[in-house]
Amino acid sequence: MTAEAGVVREPDRAAAPAALTALLADVSALVGSVREAAWIVEHLDTGADDPAAVRDAALALADRRAAGEPLQYVLGTWQFRTLELAVDRRVLIPRPETEQVVEVALAELMRVASGRAASRGPLVCVDLGTGSGAIALSLAAEGVGTVAGAELEIWATDRSVDALDVVRANLDALAATDPAAADRVTVAEGSWFDALPGRLERRVDLVVANPPYVSEEEYADLDPTVRDWEPVGALVAPRGSSGVAGMADVEAVVAGAVRWLRPTGALVVELAPSQAYGAIDAARRAGFLRVGTARDLAGRLRMLVAER
Repeated sequence: MTAEAGVVREPDRAAAPAALTALLADVSALVGSVREAAWIVEHLDTGADDPAAVRDAALALADRRAAGEPLQYVLGTWQFRTLELAVDRRVLIPRPETEQVVEVALAELMRVASGRAASRGPLVCVDLGTGSGAIALSLAAEGVGTVAGAELEIWATDRSVDALDVVRANLDALAATDPAAADRVTVAEGSWFDALPGRLERRVDLVVANPPYVSEEEYADLDPTVRDWEPVGALVAPRGSSGVAGMADVEAVVAGAVRWLRPTGALVVELAPSQAYGAIDAARRAGFLRVGTARDLAGRLRMLVAER
């Protein structure tokens, strides 16, 4: 999660037939962006037998975007790493910062896997507060390639029943294209570690989380496409016990992870750059021996990385 709106990636454009030129122009006039107009039109089946129906559908989507709804929700799906994820107002929009969280998590998974024998069972990964399932499903789809020869057991947890409905839809979509990856994932309801079965205590190899970390003070100043549309419970957290704004949920994840991780396990938590040093202090207080940060693609401190 980040307070910035999701980045709109450049669509692939083929040479548009003349019949679509007017439609693109009309959609662009409504949304104020040629690029977004192309996304909306390309999202539809422009080869359908009823051009009038396609036009009506495109203009209906354009009206929603013109009213301020984020493009990702208007389209109903969004690309995240190798996945096309269903997204709507029940979950946060997948963002490039979180793609980098997955990259760091995969590197930690490789490190953990290299230090333990396959005979010790599958590598257990937990994505706390999974939202759309972006992190958990990416680990399921990409993790085996990272840790060749190792089995993966992945838990996707969330306290929001609505979010878990979105996760399950995305898991079903993954099962249609990569059933082996989908079989690695278990979805569980609960707040943070409460969702996990007791048998996983001290057996988890990797905990990843993108918890709420926008402060209550910052929330009012967010871009309206974020503040007015994305779920506030997935965005905003109270002040932490350390006094750092928006840190309460980050602190809860860090404090709870030590109980569940193996002695060689790793924790990766997305956070706001202003919270990085507070998170380092929290991890050291929790008993992590090796604690550091990782930066996002813009060079900002974006992740706590802690190892037992």
